[in-house]
Amino acid sequence: MFKLPFSKSTSSDVQPPPNSNMLSIDIGTEILKVVLFNANPHGINIHKVARIQQQQSAMSKGQIQNLNTVLENCDLAISEITSGLEPNEMPTHVVMGIAGEYIQGVSIIVNYEREAKFDNEVTKEEEEKIISKVHEQIINEGKNDLAARTGLVHEDIEILHITVTGMEIGGMNVNTLVGFRGKSVKLYFYASFAPKTYVESLKKIADALKLQMIGVVAQPFAVARAYGDARRSDFSAIFVDIGGGTTDIAVVDHGNVLDTQMFAFGGRAFTKEIAKGMNLDYRHAESRKRKYSNNDLESKVHSEVKQIVYPTTELWMKTFAAALGEIEDVDVFPPQIYLCGGGAMLPDIKNVMLEYPWTKLLPFAKIPKVNIFLPDRLSGVTDHTGDLAHPYDVTPVAIARFAYDKFTNPENYYKGS
Repeated sequence: MFKLPFSKSTSSDVQPPPNSNMLSIDIGTEILKVVLFNANPHGINIHKVARIQQQQSAMSKGQIQNLNTVLENCDLAISEITSGLEPNEMPTHVVMGIAGEYIQGVSIIVNYEREAKFDNEVTKEEEEKIISKVHEQIINEGKNDLAARTGLVHEDIEILHITVTGMEIGGMNVNTLVGFRGKSVKLYFYASFAPKTYVESLKKIADALKLQMIGVVAQPFAVARAYGDARRSDFSAIFVDIGGGTTDIAVVDHGNVLDTQMFAFGGRAFTKEIAKGMNLDYRHAESRKRKYSNNDLESKVHSEVKQIVYPTTELWMKTFAAALGEIEDVDVFPPQIYLCGGGAMLPDIKNVMLEYPWTKLLPFAKIPKVNIFLPDRLSGVTDHTGDLAHPYDVTPVAIARFAYDKFTNPENYYKGS
């Protein structure tokens, strides 16, 4: 059995060598997904994909329950994905996603007046000073929020990433303040925090696999930022990643991630209901659910599954609406919803969402359009495998895209993350 080291994790966020192969790992509740990729000035290139079915005992509600089992699955996937590579092509760096109800997201908009020196161009030193000051505020507020929700103390909370998602100076959107003149500055930040034990589990896996950690990213943030139009100032939408153990939500408002929510209701709940209602073991119930999603069951069995799945979907919808109701500072929700993850393949999800009385129960100006988010809508991604075709492929590639953003625009990321 592949054993984890008992020594303290030595992984740290580092930048990989130019043109090197890297790994993105999405440790899903049902399926562990690993992507082999490298980067160029235009984005990332996907070279191989591996998917490993997780054992029921491996994960719960998006969190690792059995480290050794998950590690064995990672090792199996990496062996598959690196088969045939030359020694100099072997990946040495990894980026990982994290999800779960205890992952805290904080969105902050900072208005800053440059006062007497507004006629001067912003220098790199001035920009760094502004961002550094905001980071200190975010660290304290974010840890306080997560501590209040979970009962954890500050020392048990870790910063995943603090990202600058947008900048304005003199009312104009810019990628950097440096070189621009103006008095009024507006900065958009998004920060993610997690219990330290969650992050340490991922770092232990990276260490055991002899991989250096590029970073750990909150999955709904990665998904929302990776969509093709998501960074445009005229783009607003809700992204919903329905995994095996959790559903992750990200609200994007005018190109900035406004908020994220996660709740422990995913595809595994549907499988368990099918198993109970049709007297099947879990493995066969999961197979039946997938065939149902692909419309690959005979008519009678399809109808029986639908009688079980539909009311479960209605309960999921109520939970989803409650999660949206927890999001503050939203006057009107965006009119577009994008679904990804394995659960998005269940036809009842989209159907129930289309039937929901959005405008009566939540601040929607009109009934939102519900779309399936497929990998071909990812920004800056070239798929050399031809194998990225499903909603559940979006998340591992989005995690890889986060790594690309982090080492091509390091100034937009908190240096200690």
